[in-house]
Amino acid sequence: MSILMQNIRNKASKIATTRWLPEFPERLKGGRIEKWKNYWGGVKRDYIEATEDVIKSSKESPFKTTIILGISGFLGYCVKSNPTLEDYKLNYLDNSLDILQVNETIRNKKSENLQNYISRAMNANLIRRNNYGLFSIIWVDDFAPELAVFAARCEYIKPTTSDLRARLIDVGFLGRWWISSRKMLEFDVNDDEWDSVTGMPVQPSGQLKQMW
Repeated sequence: MSILMQNIRNKASKIATTRWLPEFPERLKGGRIEKWKNYWGGVKRDYIEATEDVIKSSKESPFKTTIILGISGFLGYCVKSNPTLEDYKLNYLDNSLDILQVNETIRNKKSENLQNYISRAMNANLIRRNNYGLFSIIWVDDFAPELAVFAARCEYIKPTTSDLRARLIDVGFLGRWWISSRKMLEFDVNDDEWDSVTGMPVQPSGQLKQMW
C-alpha cells in the first residue's frame, strides 16, 4: 500500500512540475488567452495539492480513511439504488399478479386492501413520489395534476410535508419498497381463518378437508 501511495505522489509531483503550454510571446502576454491559461493552471495546482493532502491524511489515519470511504460508498450505493416511480409501478404489478394467483378465500386481507387502494389511486392519477436522494416516498394526493378546479390549484390548501405521514403508502430504500414488501410477506394466508392465539383453524370442519 505504501509503494502505491508513493507512486501516486511521485506522479502528482511530476504533473505539478510539468509545463502544459510554452511561454507566451510578448505580444500575447496579458491577453485573454494567457489569462485563460493561468486560470486553468491554478485549477490544476489546486487539485494536485488537494490530492497530495488526501494521500498524506490517508497514510496518517488509515482507519479513519477506511471509515470515510465505507460511508461514502454506502451513500453512493443508496443514491444509485434509489427506486423511481416506474420501479414502484412495476412492484405494484408484480404484487397484483401474486395476489391474483391466490384464491379469494385464502388471500391476506391486508395485502389485498393495500393493492385495491393503490389501484384506485393509480386510476385517479393520485400517486406521487418525493425523491430525497438517498430514498424515496410514495404518497397519495387529493387531485390529479390535470384537474383545473380551484381546490386543486390553490397553493394554500395543497398537502404539506407534515401531511405526508397520513398519506404515505410506501418507502423506497436500497432498491426495495419496504411497506409493500412487508404487507406481501404472507399474501396467501388469510388471518381470519386462523386463531391468533392458538394458531388453530377457526372452522376445522370447513377449512381442513381430506384431499384423497
